[in-house]
Amino acid sequence: MVAVEAWFHGGPVDGRLMPVEVAADGSPPAVVKLLQTGSYVGASDVAAPAVEHVYVFVDRIEDVEVYQHQQPVSEAAD
Repeated sequence: MVAVEAWFHGGPVDGRLMPVEVAADGSPPAVVKLLQTGSYVGASDVAAPAVEHVYVFVDRIEDVEVYQHQQPVSEAAD
C-alpha cells in the first residue's frame, strides 16, 4: 500500500495527521470516508448504526494533503 500523509480539518478527527492510500498514479483520493464507531452502553438492545464522516480533498500544503470535513446535508441546512 502506498500512502501519503494527510491532515484532516473539522469533524471528529480535526487536526489529526493520518496516512491515506493513493491511486496507482500517486494521486490522493478526492473523498475519504471515515466510520465513527465505538463501544455501546445503553438501555436499548440495539446499538445505533455507525456514523459516516466525509472529508473532501481541498489543498496540498508542502507534502501534506489537506481534507476538509463535509457536513451531512441534514446538518448543513440547520
